[in-house]
Formats: sequence, C-alpha cells, structure tokens
Amino acid sequence: MNLTCKHCDFPIAENFYFCPKCGKPIKKIPLSTSITKQIYIYTISILLPPLGLWPGIRYLLQDSSKARIIGIIAIVLTIFSIALTVKITTDFINSQASIANFQLEQLDRLNY
Repeated sequence: MNLTCKHCDFPIAENFYFCPKCGKPIKKIPLSTSITKQIYIYTISILLPPLGLWPGIRYLLQDSSKARIIGIIAIVLTIFSIALTVKITTDFINSQASIANFQLEQLDRLNY
C-alpha cells in the first residue's frame, strides 16, 4: 500500500511516525510499556497520588491492551494512595484534637 504524507504528498512507509521530508507527525508514537517505565509510573502513583492520574489516563487512552492495563493499574494505585492518605490524615487530626480537648479539660478542672 502506497502511503503519502498529508502535508507534502511525499511517499512514506507504514511504520513512519514522522514525514522524512517535511517533519510533520504522521501518527502518534506509542507510549513505552517497558518494565522500567511501569515501575516509574507506579511509583509516582503511590508516592505522589494526584500526579499518578496523568500518566494513568494517557496510558488508558492508548490502543495497546498492555498500555491500557498499565493505565488502569496506575489509576487504581493513585486512588488507593489518595484514600490511604485521607484516612491517615483524618486519624492524625482526630488524635490531635482529642489530645487538645483532654488538655483543655485538665486546665478547666484547675480553674484556669
């Protein structure tokens, strides 16, 4: 099949991502699904929860099923990490409020 660039009508091969003559993009470059990239995405999803949504959504919108699975895992890890952060923060705030209330009650008993 003879493909040509939409912009300059230069003949191109099917596996080209850019036109060799004009340099315009022909099709989107697929995102990397290497194990190193997966570890990087999953680490961001866990350690920096809101930021894990961006690569998760980018991978979820890809054509490759492997890329979609990476995106789903990244989004699930991000949501889990956000929920865990909210739970830990809520528990910490409640414990600090309880300590403060106890100390205020102690001061009240001493008539301060």
